[in-house]
Amino acid sequence: MSALIAALAAPACRPTPARPPELAPATATATQPQRPTLAIDAARMLADIEHLASDRYRGRYSLSPELRESARWLADRYTAIGASALAEGGYEAPFPITVGVRERAPTRLAIARGRRASEISPSENAPVALSGSGTVRAAAVFVGYAARADEIAGVDGAPAIPGHDDLAGVDLRGKIAVLLLEAPGRPNLRDFFRRLQREQISFEAAIGGLKARADVAGITALHADLRGKLVALIEPFMPGAKLDDLWPLPADPLTLELDLSGLFGTLMREAAKIKGPRFDMQAGQLRGKLARLAEAGAVGAVVVRGPRSFVAADEREADAFEPIDRVRINKDDRAAFPVVQLKWKTADRSLRVRGQTISQLQAAIDRDLRPRSAPIDGQEIELRADLEAIDTPVPNVLATIRGGDLADQIVVLGAHYDHIGAEDEGQGGGDCNAATINGQRDTICNGADDNASGTAMVLEIARALIASGYKPRRTLIFTHFAGEELGLLGSKALVEDPPFELAKVTAMVNLDMVGRLGPKGLAIGGIHSSDDWMPLLDQLGANGMSVLYEGSVASRSDHANFYRQKIPVLFFFTGVHADYHRPGDHTDKINKVGLQTIGELVGELILTLADGHPIAYTEPTAGRGLSGGLPGSDPDTLIKRVRATAQTSP
Repeated sequence: MSALIAALAAPACRPTPARPPELAPATATATQPQRPTLAIDAARMLADIEHLASDRYRGRYSLSPELRESARWLADRYTAIGASALAEGGYEAPFPITVGVRERAPTRLAIARGRRASEISPSENAPVALSGSGTVRAAAVFVGYAARADEIAGVDGAPAIPGHDDLAGVDLRGKIAVLLLEAPGRPNLRDFFRRLQREQISFEAAIGGLKARADVAGITALHADLRGKLVALIEPFMPGAKLDDLWPLPADPLTLELDLSGLFGTLMREAAKIKGPRFDMQAGQLRGKLARLAEAGAVGAVVVRGPRSFVAADEREADAFEPIDRVRINKDDRAAFPVVQLKWKTADRSLRVRGQTISQLQAAIDRDLRPRSAPIDGQEIELRADLEAIDTPVPNVLATIRGGDLADQIVVLGAHYDHIGAEDEGQGGGDCNAATINGQRDTICNGADDNASGTAMVLEIARALIASGYKPRRTLIFTHFAGEELGLLGSKALVEDPPFELAKVTAMVNLDMVGRLGPKGLAIGGIHSSDDWMPLLDQLGANGMSVLYEGSVASRSDHANFYRQKIPVLFFFTGVHADYHRPGDHTDKINKVGLQTIGELVGELILTLADGHPIAYTEPTAGRGLSGGLPGSDPDTLIKRVRATAQTSP
């Protein structure tokens, strides 16, 4: 992983480079080679990354015209190398993204006791983007966070980790559910990460000058101040956690860095020690909660962001609603019933459960992680919402090499090609924050590593396969997903409506951020998705790199949607760095040697799979399925590490 000092030395936004050299169509040799050695070209990958991460594409935001332009560029590249389009329509496979919703009629929320109904002020409630349309009046039931965590059996005599289900034993048939947003003891994770990024930006602005002056006392004071802020930020959500080892000052203060990946690893390890149910990263997602409520028979929902779920005091006080016309959702995720958000102070004044306020109930749940679900005291709720979706088409890009005797078996190699855009036009809510680099203000998050690197590697492996004259036994499909940064939308759309038979996919390999191979090496995740993966990876070797082999399937990239369809997956990843989702993610920080080395390993893997190597899906046991953490964050799912035997520095 790159040092934070590298971020300070990053150049400002690049001018659009010359178009990378065109790829001549490959022609197969007369004699089919049994097993070619793929000629992976790192210089070509680097040129493709430079092109995709140039200012011309303004960060490749999924809803921008520049994303569509980069899709056309990818299609042209596949035409040039001689790969086939997957459908008659060409290489682009558009899918709709709901970019927001709008009200066709005013939303209404009223609290009713008998025949009298007291309407809540429109300033105190608002429709939720996932809401369906309709009008309903019914008794209300408080269901906590509507969260569920499975019990995990104890290992080697250790006690079992208890489960949790806010809906267990609750009669919701014909009722309106009142629920808390997020998950027990957990803040809004997006806001939490943004806060950490702001602290990192502040740190970087100060540390450069201190290091240049060799100001050890100043660095020590900066570390103490920021560490105090980090602990104060984290402690409310991890009561009882041991944070003494959080971001220690190194023996040589001049080497101090703020490694967010390492910080998250420490937090994940400490969270694993806390007694009580284990809520995965999906537990706080509203779409999943609403689906459970509908299944339980609910006819409406009132959501409240309790005061303990806010990261900052000013945000808690404001309790602002998210603008529904800019919320990116999947149309199929919208509920079948009206869903309205109520401000927490208003909820405290208007609703009681056994005499307790919603805030008191949240504090109790967070304290002991026990459900507090019960009917709302003697009241009914009236809800009305009337919404319509605002859709726009966005293209995935797909190409294929038809197989031979096993052509009905499919291997998918994929990477997302979108990123988060620019400060003035991109992912909403300030995801791309401008930075001053070498004295120049940079407002574009170009995404060289994330994920022009994976995009270029998929393209290069396809080119090398065709150029070798190799005829695969299995059919190979090369996919470039849009909408990953908006919630894995492109891969979700593809598995839900594929232009191929999904049941025939034997394996999916995903490349996401593979351009910054550093001392921590390469991570390969998802190994528990098939018992056949580890023997195969051992056979292929580590290609001289340090490699972390991770069993769990990270839920934060596109392979997760294939895994949910019971398809074996692998995830290649070189780690989060200081330039993640920031303007400093430029091509000059890509490790060319590492790019070559990883490309050769992935190429060998794809060749082996294309030759028909058996890969069978393995049903997950407790703790071995989807995980919200990144590879290496949970020691319980780490399979092994191997150390580098070759030089892989740039």
